[in-house]
Amino acid sequence: MADTEWSNDLHAVSAGDPDALQRLILCCHVSLRAAVAAALANDLRHRLDADDVLQEAYAKAFRALGQLPATRTDPPPVTFDNLGHFSKWLEAIALNQLRDMQDALRRQKRDVAREAAHALAVPASDSYPRLIDQLAATEPTPSRQVARAEAVAAVMSSLARLPEEQREVLRLRFLRDVPFEEIAAGLGKSVDATYMICHRGLKTLRGLLVSITQYLTHL
Repeated sequence: MADTEWSNDLHAVSAGDPDALQRLILCCHVSLRAAVAAALANDLRHRLDADDVLQEAYAKAFRALGQLPATRTDPPPVTFDNLGHFSKWLEAIALNQLRDMQDALRRQKRDVAREAAHALAVPASDSYPRLIDQLAATEPTPSRQVARAEAVAAVMSSLARLPEEQREVLRLRFLRDVPFEEIAAGLGKSVDATYMICHRGLKTLRGLLVSITQYLTHL
């Protein structure tokens, strides 16, 4: 896409517009995922998926705009001159996130049981269709309106806009297939409270998807 086609979104992102940021993320998603996948260390491919990295990177991008509570490792806000500038900024976030996640995995002591569990786990990239189907339980699925790959990118970037607790519950339940009982225990909450967090997260996620899917055919 020419910069002129994205100039309004580039200006809007610099002003803190999360919808504009998501549209630009969708524009860059395919090439960015390829860059992360290419940089992923061979010895960690059975424990880490490119989509796991992008999910965290996108959340950091939204936090950089002040849309979510910031952390010490988040990048500072920036004004973008053109689409290439934005793409490089987003790629730097993703590759830094990949480095941090790989470093954290290497610091862990070897655990044969854990590695075996990860080896058998469904990759995140294969799990997004299950979440899309869940979102379609009461409404038309985005995958009926756009290509499945675009739907996955839309869901991933919409997840990144959720509050951390909601995002984590949805990620564990629908992308990692963790039972509600285990999620609740990890959060220190009751199962009923965890169900409510999940319900609110799905409702918010559906609303974000309704807003963003109208733009997908323009990518």
